[in-house]
Amino acid sequence: MSYFDGYAQGPVNINQEVKFKLTNYGQKILDDHNAEVRATCRMLSDYSATKIDSEGMHVMQLHTAMRVFGGKNIGFTQGPFENCVMTVLR
Repeated sequence: MSYFDGYAQGPVNINQEVKFKLTNYGQKILDDHNAEVRATCRMLSDYSATKIDSEGMHVMQLHTAMRVFGGKNIGFTQGPFENCVMTVLR
């Protein structure tokens, strides 16, 4: 399997949904993000950046995942995603 095998299905759009499982560190990042948004606007008291599917996987648009986890996903810390896997939903 080469680096380009995944690209054979076509380009990825940042508006596409992605699916992933979070580590404990990733869950803390998500909880902190959700709490910050809720504190900013009381009308969003039930806000959550992700939806949970029937398999217990988090689902969100790619650009939102990049905004929430991108700054925290650096090489010398624990990763936010279980097994470093994020699946693009087609």
